[in-house]
Amino acid sequence: MDGGDPDGGSAALVRLIDQYGEHILADFQSEYGLNLAKVIRPDSGYSPKQVLSLIQSLPPESRTVAAIRGGPEFLGWGADRYLTAALIDAVNQNTYALVSAHSKKKPKPPQPVPRPSVKESKGSKPNMFALMAKAHMAKARPKGG
Repeated sequence: MDGGDPDGGSAALVRLIDQYGEHILADFQSEYGLNLAKVIRPDSGYSPKQVLSLIQSLPPESRTVAAIRGGPEFLGWGADRYLTAALIDAVNQNTYALVSAHSKKKPKPPQPVPRPSVKESKGSKPNMFALMAKAHMAKARPKGG
C-alpha cells in the first residue's frame, strides 16, 4: 500500500480505517474471520480495492455500517428488523382501526415501533388505512349513536 492506488483505493481505505477502524476490525473478525491488521499488510495478498470491497459488502446491521449511518442505535438494524417493525406497526394500526370502529370511546392511537432512522415525534398519525377505515365507519354509523 506504500505506492498508493491510482484509483484512490489506498487513500479511501486509510480514511475509512482512520474513522471506523475499531468497527471494521471487529466486523472483519466476526463476518469474515479475518484479522484486519494482517489483511492491510502489503504482503497480505489483498489489494486496497479488495479490502474496500469487503468493507462495502458488510451487512447493514454490522458495526461498521451502523457507525457510518450515525451511531450505535443503528446496530442490528437490517432489512429484517425494519420489516418486523413495519409489520408490528401495521398490526397495531389494524387493531386500532378495528377497536375504533367498534367503540363508543375513541382509543389512543398506537405509537410506532421506534426506529433509529426515523425521528420520534409526539402524536404520531395513523396510517392511510386507519384513516380510511375510520371515515368509512363514521359514515356507516347511525346518526345520533
